[in-house]
Amino acid sequence: MAKGPFSDVLQKLKDAVVDFSQLNVRTFVGSLDIAISGAGDPDWDALMKKAVTDGKVKLAASTTVRIDGDSDNFEDPDHITAGLREAHANAVKAGLESRHAILETVKSEIKSLIKT
Repeated sequence: MAKGPFSDVLQKLKDAVVDFSQLNVRTFVGSLDIAISGAGDPDWDALMKKAVTDGKVKLAASTTVRIDGDSDNFEDPDHITAGLREAHANAVKAGLESRHAILETVKSEIKSLIKT
């Protein structure tokens, strides 16, 4: 099959759908001792992996929402507080709202392409 602009667009759409197929929000408690250099932000993914492995942070809450509406929710009663629960819920809400806005933009763009 020949590669062309249309196949590139389809691949980008496929990648976007995979990325949007699941929202993950995790809320941690604990402490991190890091030195911030003038070179930019720290590598948060690597930092969190190390902090979790070393036991310096604990998972207080986790929510996974799939594109079909199914969700998994977790709270550690020993680490969740009312404030953390609210912050976690707000992060889930913000993630869902941003996904909705992006999908509406994509939908609008596709409709405009079809009308052309």
